[in-house]
Amino acid sequence: MLRLETFPKIDAHFHSTFYDPLYEKIANDYHVKYININTNAGVFPSMEIQENVAFAYVKRAPVHFAYIASFEMQGWENPNWYRDVFERLKKSIDQGAVGVKIWKNIGMEILKPDDQSYLMIDDPFFDPLFVYLSKNKIPVLTHLGEPKNCWLPIEEMTSERNKAYYIKNPEFHAYLHPEIPTYKRQIDARDYLITKYPDLTLIGAHLGSLEWSYEELAKRFDQYSNFYVDLSSRLGHLQMQSVNDYEGVRNFFIKYADRIMYGTDAYNNPEKLTSSLINDWKYFTTNKQCESIEVNGTFKGIHLPEEVLYQLYYINAQSIYPGLNVEIHS
Repeated sequence: MLRLETFPKIDAHFHSTFYDPLYEKIANDYHVKYININTNAGVFPSMEIQENVAFAYVKRAPVHFAYIASFEMQGWENPNWYRDVFERLKKSIDQGAVGVKIWKNIGMEILKPDDQSYLMIDDPFFDPLFVYLSKNKIPVLTHLGEPKNCWLPIEEMTSERNKAYYIKNPEFHAYLHPEIPTYKRQIDARDYLITKYPDLTLIGAHLGSLEWSYEELAKRFDQYSNFYVDLSSRLGHLQMQSVNDYEGVRNFFIKYADRIMYGTDAYNNPEKLTSSLINDWKYFTTNKQCESIEVNGTFKGIHLPEEVLYQLYYINAQSIYPGLNVEIHS
């Protein structure tokens, strides 16, 4: 019988912006390697602080920690911006970063100075960046756009968690800010990248912002061989779909077992990290009744085959992020 505590796992999307020894204990107790994601978000510390913390974890416990680097968009209009970004990324990769993160401020926050339009990820401005990343075979983790619910009125949102978040944070609710490019525009810009740079390994964080439909995700997997996703913060949306389409969701995980990585998106929150590990494991490995803050009522676990679990939890991250140093075993 498979046991959560001994099954080898890689959490491909985790955030810790200050050192907490509790994470080492969780990693040991639950047999996990964590990929700490640096992010160019206003709520996060500076990139330098994030990277120093992430690298400190790696130095202390390389068996249990890795990290993904990022870069700051501040000063992007400056002629020297690309020089500085490439220097930072080279340094990060040289010291062990396994990929590069791109955040939703591109497409949802940053304005172009000439016409005050939103800077999108498919803008020619970013061509040198993606040529560099593709040429150097650096995997790219993208958080572009937001859940589709972000562009809907509260009463039409499918997720209780999303409703609560956007009620509390109306400044991030795109429905209330029609000047923000549409949900479709965000997805189209990302899909354009996948097509333009076929040698680039591109990972869509949070189910690639296609959490609302496993069928839409399946279309991308069929169309783009270089596209992958992690489950972080969006598994509840698939659980919601499994209430009414149990076999469809289960078969989706089985058919695309090599394209999906496990991830929690726990952000400086060991309690959430542990509860996610336990609850997600129950959903993936049993057919028992489960609960989620995303879903009204209970829903049945999808009881995935063992070989699918190994891909989801362990094997995929190693192939998607070749620089990952993995030594944990079952």
